[in-house]
Amino acid sequence: MIHRLLVLFLLTRLVHAGEPVHREVVVYGGTPAGIMAAISAARQGHEVALVEINAHVGGMVSGGLVATDMGDRATVGGLADDFFKRIVQYYTDKYGADSKELKAARKGATFEPHVAELIFEQMLKEQPRITVWKKHRHKATQIDGDRSKPGNRVAALVVDDLATKSTRTFTGHVFIDASYEGDLMAGAKVGYRIGREGRSEYGEKLAGVSMGPQEQIGMGDHRTQAYNYRVSVTSNTANRVLFPKPEHYDPSSFVPTDGKRVKEGRATGFGSFFTTIDKAHPGAKYDANWGDSAGNSEGYADGDWATRERIAARIRDHFQSRLYYVQNDPELPEAFRTEARTWGLPKDEFTDNGHWPFQLYVREGRRMVGAYVLRESDLTQDRWKADGIATGSYGIDCHVVQYLREEGRLVPEHTRHVAVNNYDIPYRSLVPPDVENLLVPVCVSATHVAYCSLRMEPVYMMLGQAAGNAAHLALADKKPVQKVDTKKLRELLLKEGAVLDAGYQPQLRLTWTPARPRPGEKVIFKAVLTGHNKDALTSIRWDFAGNGSIGGEGERVVHTFEVEKAHAVSLLVTDAAGRRRLLTAEVPVGIAEPLNVTLDDFDAELAGRWNGTFPDYIAGLPLRYSDVFHGPGIHRDMVVRGKVPPARARFQPDLPRNGRYQVCLAFRPSKTQATNTPVLIKHAKGNTKLALDQRKETTPFNWVPVGEFEFKAGSAGFLEVSNGGVDGRVAIDGVRWIWLGATL
Repeated sequence: MIHRLLVLFLLTRLVHAGEPVHREVVVYGGTPAGIMAAISAARQGHEVALVEINAHVGGMVSGGLVATDMGDRATVGGLADDFFKRIVQYYTDKYGADSKELKAARKGATFEPHVAELIFEQMLKEQPRITVWKKHRHKATQIDGDRSKPGNRVAALVVDDLATKSTRTFTGHVFIDASYEGDLMAGAKVGYRIGREGRSEYGEKLAGVSMGPQEQIGMGDHRTQAYNYRVSVTSNTANRVLFPKPEHYDPSSFVPTDGKRVKEGRATGFGSFFTTIDKAHPGAKYDANWGDSAGNSEGYADGDWATRERIAARIRDHFQSRLYYVQNDPELPEAFRTEARTWGLPKDEFTDNGHWPFQLYVREGRRMVGAYVLRESDLTQDRWKADGIATGSYGIDCHVVQYLREEGRLVPEHTRHVAVNNYDIPYRSLVPPDVENLLVPVCVSATHVAYCSLRMEPVYMMLGQAAGNAAHLALADKKPVQKVDTKKLRELLLKEGAVLDAGYQPQLRLTWTPARPRPGEKVIFKAVLTGHNKDALTSIRWDFAGNGSIGGEGERVVHTFEVEKAHAVSLLVTDAAGRRRLLTAEVPVGIAEPLNVTLDDFDAELAGRWNGTFPDYIAGLPLRYSDVFHGPGIHRDMVVRGKVPPARARFQPDLPRNGRYQVCLAFRPSKTQATNTPVLIKHAKGNTKLALDQRKETTPFNWVPVGEFEFKAGSAGFLEVSNGGVDGRVAIDGVRWIWLGATL
């Protein structure tokens, strides 16, 4: 007996004291980003270790994300594009070019989880220089050097081998942290953030808390958007198992919501709870993306593995309780339960995990504070980056962060949903400030607002491909990752089919002299080109009044201001390719008191059904709203169709002075919009009603004057837009009160 124990002890010591596994490139995280990083490094001739936490590779894409969000499909290039094309080829080969399964795959954006895993495995096997290590999770990051001095490097990644219950060490020249958690990065003592920044930190309109007491609006916090499991469900009774009863079954939170909907007849079947149930999916499988567990994600990002497992189990119990409830609760009508039991988990998915996804959907965890922090303005205004290595295009999409009590009921609070245009993600956002051999393509350097857009898996794939190629250049040129030649990196990526410069805009800045002019003094305005412009500018127009009127044209314009206040000045340029760029500035004249007041549609009191979230996600439009507009206009305007029940939006300013104001409404003209939009202005002399044509463009800028009126200081006045009796859609994006002088 003693001899046997001695042998076991010696074997254990040998396992723990085994030689480190050495590869040129070590990738931690077999996520889609990690897979593409490993493949791109291996294709450049490097030996790669891909270290995965789970028993399967593919992260969320093979872990339940049946329907993939990608924004503008035309911006998805390189290995990501290859992956989606392979999805198409798989369904073509298996079912035929005219099959319903191929049509349901939607050009590769929709697929079965096991098919995604199969394709990832095929792509990895095509690269013999890659060795995949599964069921290994982060234990420690070993670093070289003194953190107070330059020259710091990751020396090794130490992991727990979950299969053998031992530890293993990986050494390498370049490390890539492609995990959703960012443990390798955090272990290297790289700075990071968890939660939301405040609005003042980066000047982000959307940052911070968006609801609740006025004192907390815009404040940062520690909270992240809700996690869940993207569960595949099927109505194919021949290929389904009924939803299991979780260990900690608790239906109490679903009785007043789901149960009420069913009992009132508003939910007539299991499919009533889906947003995509009416769309065909390959294999009759659907992505049940309605298991968000708000608040339960807190503590996960910085937690140890035991803490994370408890959080994941809590979220799993929450979702499984909901699924089990709709099939089994005796308080629900028998007819509803019978129909619900025709649904279940697919038998052929996640067969080693009770048909439940292996990957928790970590929508947002740690975010590195890197060489550059991508922020809201990079998505809406300064969208081109000289060192851009991938393109983002999906809207700012934040799931519920917390529930707040409002008028006796709980309401979801989260960062506002906003559409964006194509924008470039710079290489600097993948690079830590001073760790010379570490790249981070998932927990990238971005604010919470920016991360809500770029967090989509196709973008992770493209960032992973860039990281793998950057690792190659760092090795080939014997340089730190911070010194990688981004021109060479971009050339490599372009050769591999990457889509770069999709966020390109004319490059220029707005200047004026003198910096603080006096009333009546001539001010010289210039449009100064910065860097190389791809195409010549064909139009340069200025708005000095802030009301959308063209006050001058050309690179150099002289203007005189008569009123002492801060004046809103805009410069709109167009190049030969039709690209537009708008620059705005506040020009301080005299005492420069802020007398103009601008309200965004976020500031409006809305009634009825308005839609300000997704309509601008259509690819191929020649111009989308954020190409041009700023402030009100950092996103698309909110719209309401004329056929829905009455809707209105009231803008109520807090005006600083008595006086005469010019009132302007911001919106983008469209041929689908109304020619008779009702506008009501309450001012000091009474009420004025008028009808506004929102179909015809009267100015290249977004502001349209609706009249001049006298107002008293304070918040007694307002402008209200409604949709009663209109002949098209109604759009709003903001209202501006421009102070003209004291006349009361």
